[in-house]
Amino acid sequence: MELHQPPILDERWEGYELAADDTHRYVWIWQGYNIRLIAVPKNEDGAWAYDHGWCYPRDPQVVADSVAAWDPDTQDEPAGWHKRPTDPPRRAPRRAEDPQHNRDRCVHGCYVEAGCRTVNCRDALAHERSHGTGSR
Repeated sequence: MELHQPPILDERWEGYELAADDTHRYVWIWQGYNIRLIAVPKNEDGAWAYDHGWCYPRDPQVVADSVAAWDPDTQDEPAGWHKRPTDPPRRAPRRAEDPQHNRDRCVHGCYVEAGCRTVNCRDALAHERSHGTGSR
C-alpha cells in the first residue's frame, strides 16, 4: 500500500485520501459525529460508491495512524474503528498470514470471542448463543 504524505484532497468525496493499493483508495470523510474511512474502488464504481467503511472518533490523526499501521494484503480491516457500516466485512487476499488480526469481529470492532463494549450487540450475543458462553 502506498501512503500519501501529506494526504491528498479528494474533492469528489470531500475528504482526504490517505493511501492506495492496487484495487482501492482509502479516503476519510466527515460523517456526522464520526470520521468514516472508506475503501473506494479504483474502477468507475469509485465515482459513486465505496466497498467498505469504518467509523472512527473525530480525530484525523487517529485514522491516519490506523491506516499507516494496516497491511490490507494480510489484514482484513484496520484497527481502532468503533462501527462498521458496510456488509459484508472486508477480507484480505492473504488473510491466512495474519490469523490473530483476522479473527471474527462484531459490527462495533470488538473480537466476538472477547465480547463487545456495546450492550446487546447482535454479533456478540449470537457468538455467546452458539458457543454456550455465559449470558448478559
